[in-house]
Amino acid sequence: MSELMPDQVPEKWGDISGAYAKIFEPLTAQFAEEVLDRVQPKTGERLLDVAAGTGYFSLAAAKKGADVLATDFSEGMVKHLQQRIDDELIHNIQAKVMNGEALSVDDASFDISTSIVGLIFFPDIDQGFAELKRVLKPGGRCAVVCWDFPENFDMMKLLRQAIADAVPDFEMPTQTPVWARLCGTAALKEKFEQAGFRRVDVYCHHGRLKIDSPEEFWTAFIASSPPMHALFQSLGEDNTRLAGNAFVRLVSDGSYGQPPVLKATACIGIAYNEPEESL
Repeated sequence: MSELMPDQVPEKWGDISGAYAKIFEPLTAQFAEEVLDRVQPKTGERLLDVAAGTGYFSLAAAKKGADVLATDFSEGMVKHLQQRIDDELIHNIQAKVMNGEALSVDDASFDISTSIVGLIFFPDIDQGFAELKRVLKPGGRCAVVCWDFPENFDMMKLLRQAIADAVPDFEMPTQTPVWARLCGTAALKEKFEQAGFRRVDVYCHHGRLKIDSPEEFWTAFIASSPPMHALFQSLGEDNTRLAGNAFVRLVSDGSYGQPPVLKATACIGIAYNEPEESL
C-alpha cells in the first residue's frame, strides 16, 4: 500500500485515544478476555502485546501474573496506557513505542505474542504475523484477533444507514476499509500458516455492546478512530448532526432492544510455535 490511510498514521491514533477507549474498548475487551482464557498466561511468563492500543489486554494479562511488554506505534496511545499503568500501580508491565512490523526485541524471547484487533491495521499484515512468530520461544502461543465480515458489525451497518438516510447525496468511501483487509476465519488461518505456524485454531466470538445513551455514544463515536474522524470531517458539521439524529432514531427504534445492544463478531486465532522435531 503506497499511500497510508488515516488509521495507519501514528499521530492520528494518539489524538483519539480517549474516545477509542470509551467506544471500542468495552467491545474489544470481550475478545481480550476470551484470548486470556485460551492462552492462559502463567506467573512469570513473558508476553508481548503488539498494537496494544489503550491497553486493556496488556493490563489484564499483567494482572494474571505475566511479565508484559505492551507496544504500539502511536506515542499517544502508549502515553494513555502508561497513565493507566501508573494509576493502577502495576509493576510487571512496560509500555513502549514500537513498530509492529519491525519489533525491537530478540528472537525467541517471549512465551506469548498477541495482537487484539491491532495488526489488522498494519500496511504489511504478513510482516506483522512474521514478527509475532519470530519473537516466540519454541512451544510459545500466539493470538490474533480480527473482525468478521462487515455485515456482522451492527455499529458500521447503522453508521452507513444513518448517513444514507440523513444525507442521501453524500458518497461514502467505496474502497475496502483498512481493518477489513483481513476478515473471516479462513483468511485468518491462512495468514498464520503463511507465517509458518503449523498448529492453528480459529473460531468466531460474538461481542455485545450495550448503548445506555445513544446521544452520548454518537458524540464519542464520531471521534473514536482515525477513519471516523476523517469521514465526519468530509461530511461537515451540519450533515454530521443530521446523521447523528438519524443514528439515534435507528438505534432507538426497538430493533436492537431496550436498551439497545449492538452485536459484533470477531475472529480469534490461537497458534502454537511447535518445535520442528515435534511435528
